[in-house]
Amino acid sequence: MERKNNTGLLVGLILMTILAAVFGYLYYNERNITNKQETDLQSRVNELASAEIKLDSISKQLDARIQEVQGLGGDIEELQKVKAALENDRIALRKGNVTMGKKVKEYEAFLNKKDEEIAQLREENQQLISQNETLVQEKTTLETTKQAISDSLSGVVSKNTELESKVTMAAALRARNVKVYAVSSKGKVREGENVKAKRVDKVRVDFILEKNPLTAADNKTIYLRIIDPSGATISDTKTGSGVFDYNGQEQGYTISKDVSYTNNNQDVSILYDRDASFASGKYTIELYSEGFSIGEGSFSVK
Repeated sequence: MERKNNTGLLVGLILMTILAAVFGYLYYNERNITNKQETDLQSRVNELASAEIKLDSISKQLDARIQEVQGLGGDIEELQKVKAALENDRIALRKGNVTMGKKVKEYEAFLNKKDEEIAQLREENQQLISQNETLVQEKTTLETTKQAISDSLSGVVSKNTELESKVTMAAALRARNVKVYAVSSKGKVREGENVKAKRVDKVRVDFILEKNPLTAADNKTIYLRIIDPSGATISDTKTGSGVFDYNGQEQGYTISKDVSYTNNNQDVSILYDRDASFASGKYTIELYSEGFSIGEGSFSVK
């Protein structure tokens, strides 16, 4: 009886040992599975975080490339498309349903390719800038040269004008020894100073046209102005009074005479016959020809 009890106890111990071994194995196996899952999860989290960091960096680099290419005047359409695709991938990554290893490499390869294109674009822009600077310098040089030529021509024109003016002035007629005589109705001639009014019927002006080698020997019109004591020019339609040009303005004259200039100190005489009497006072005689004043004289009436 005692032996049967010992046998039952031994069997029980064996069963308990077996059960303990089974439970131990199951616990150990479950523990290994849990650790592996934790390791896989941590690895996945690390992978996603690393991918997010890389995508964020690539996104910033794309922004920088877009800004630079736009500043260089290049086409940014492809860069914008890649930037939009990258943003979609970042959204998908945050949902944890994509693997980004391959995508990241593709984006990095795209950036490297774009860097080469941007470098070429920079070089082309630098060449354009250099060409523009050269053109600006050439334009400035041409403008400076043009201005110098213009200034030189202006100087030449000014000097020519000045020379022509001097030559024209030098060629002007000169009336020398201007003398004024009062002629009575009876033909008696008196020096034109303090002549009685009743003895002044006509006024004769005598002078010598000086010889001048610069003056052309041709017909010259001599204009005679007689200015009365009040300062007015005596005019008389009967004797052909009119106006002539002097310093760009019209100037009235009393009488004119055409003279064939012989360039040999010739004597000239102009006679003015007036119907009206001469008031007392001093009269001024002025002679003009070809736009120049050539001589003057005076007479007085008492």
